[in-house]
Amino acid sequence: MISIDQILIGAYIIAILAIGLYGKKTTNINVFLFSGRKLTAPAFIATLVSTWYGGILEIGRFSNLHGISTWLVFGLFYYIAALLYAKFLAEKISASTNDSIPIRFYNSYGLIPGIFAVILIFLLASPAPYLKMLSTIFTYILKIDIFYALIMGAFISTLYTLKGGFASIIKTDILQFILMFFGFGYMALYLYLNYGGYSFLDSNLPEQMLSFPGTLNWTYIFTWSFIALITFIDPSFYQRVYSATDKSTAKNGIYISICFWFLFDILSITVGLYSAAILPEVTFSPYIDIAELVLPPILKGIFIISILSIIMSTVDSFIFISGFTIGKDLMLILNKDTSTYKVKIGIAISGAFSIVLASFFTYAVDIWYAVGSFAVPALLIPLILTYFKIHLKNVIICMLLPTICTYTWFIYGNQNIDPMYPGFITSIVLCLLNKGATS
Repeated sequence: MISIDQILIGAYIIAILAIGLYGKKTTNINVFLFSGRKLTAPAFIATLVSTWYGGILEIGRFSNLHGISTWLVFGLFYYIAALLYAKFLAEKISASTNDSIPIRFYNSYGLIPGIFAVILIFLLASPAPYLKMLSTIFTYILKIDIFYALIMGAFISTLYTLKGGFASIIKTDILQFILMFFGFGYMALYLYLNYGGYSFLDSNLPEQMLSFPGTLNWTYIFTWSFIALITFIDPSFYQRVYSATDKSTAKNGIYISICFWFLFDILSITVGLYSAAILPEVTFSPYIDIAELVLPPILKGIFIISILSIIMSTVDSFIFISGFTIGKDLMLILNKDTSTYKVKIGIAISGAFSIVLASFFTYAVDIWYAVGSFAVPALLIPLILTYFKIHLKNVIICMLLPTICTYTWFIYGNQNIDPMYPGFITSIVLCLLNKGATS
């Protein structure tokens, strides 16, 4: 028998497909990829906020285990990274003719660094971690095998991106932005009204859950300050800034987005804390389990839709970006003609690859950790130097050796030290030794 929440979620998916598929097809690649660089402030904020917050189930799991320290790990460091991005890079990207990170590498450093950047950005932009979370929801709701759930998630998110490109993503992101705040806002309020406020949490949680660093240690927390540097090489961030209608829209849009991220962090971590205080144990996911326990069917369905909205807004964006990394960036670097048709082939490849990659990991955070540990040391410093037009000699060595160092540490190093550290230190040393004059 079909449940109420299944009906609501089915209606939501149909609505997303209808919104995403509605509109004219275009063969203009600039319009298809960047909406003609006419992304206005409201749309910019909605798409950036919803896309950048895709890891919602990991927030729930982490806050249920570690309490308010989740805000340090997944919040504060990312706000700082976004502030620095807005202050120092947004205007430079908006004024640039380099429409992606691989093209920036190619124009600044040449063929091999450009291809290397394509490979790393393709992996970094893979929607696999978010597809993993999306399939988890589908498995729970539809009672289907995880593999079929992965295929279903990839198919839904790919379908409308193939039709309308970035314009379709923006339209769906606006709805998903509204739904994510509505769902978690009423859930936090519902729990507060029915169970009480801080006094309830204080009396039902271990003291560590409501203090810093809580159950974590400062060394581990500080590691995430480095992982937050991934913001600077995030291709979805770059694409949205490049697509903004002008420099001020991009810069101010990021500042406003940080405020929305802070608000949503408060809501999502609060719900995670209540789940730790109320649930005797977690059998599926803290958010899903507490919704199952305390909410009536219709409200439960709406709350699950808000979770789906957050995840799907990231899956479609990352499928799209990793797709045009192959279909547009790689083609241009190899001096091949590019077109919306080739980008669509790239999108299909990206969707298929993400299904395979997601199958090898248990938790989404494991994929973030692995990919970020390799991408940040190889790309971050060389990329930042391009913004300030600082020449870098022996670029291939400056990108390759940090990657090798990170991999070697992964296999043979002290596991108490994050592999990103030796790789990042190697990158800094090599880039300092090979730094040339400012052009």
